Amino acid sequence: MPRTLSDQRRAAVLEGATRAIARDGLAAPTASIAAEAGLSVGSLFNYFPTKTALLNGLYLHLKRDLAAAVVEPPISDGPLRERAWEGWRRWIRWGAADPDKQRVLMLIEASHELTDQTRRDGVAAMQGADALFAEAQAGGPFADQPLEFLVATVGALAATTMEAVSREPEEFDSRCRAGFTAVWAAIRTDGRLSDTGTEEKRNRS
Repeated sequence: MPRTLSDQRRAAVLEGATRAIARDGLAAPTASIAAEAGLSVGSLFNYFPTKTALLNGLYLHLKRDLAAAVVEPPISDGPLRERAWEGWRRWIRWGAADPDKQRVLMLIEASHELTDQTRRDGVAAMQGADALFAEAQAGGPFADQPLEFLVATVGALAATTMEAVSREPEEFDSRCRAGFTAVWAAIRTDGRLSDTGTEEKRNRS
């Protein structure tokens, strides 16, 4: 009779993998991951039969978690720049709340462990979040470039901003605003975000 798998234990494996990989990198042994999850190695392999399967599963888990943080609740209609700012602010808050997630997401994304299907699923998961920047792409220097290039550029600036915020949490507003100003200047031709402080106060949660 097939073994019944627990969603709670699967979540524990993913959380344990996030902590272990953030600490030890992608070379983190499965024994360390299992220990972080409070499970035996054998139990871990019931959920992910190989290390590669685990990394692919963790990547999608983190991508979906990030996407949900950016698009839920739905961003109110308004000028593109204000909507992009709100999406950016949520993105940075997600990474600042748990720097391990962002760190691990970047490590896996840069690795050769991801399958083509996982990468496609990751793009699909982020479709709602990426749509904000895809809309901003028209008319700017990235207009004739692949969306993946734009997303990677924005992602690199987001990672830098999150790292700065994680070092100085009290500077969240300042770093977040500066990061977005850099993003907007890079992807649009209509200049900097003006009056960000006013928009920030209105959008701050």
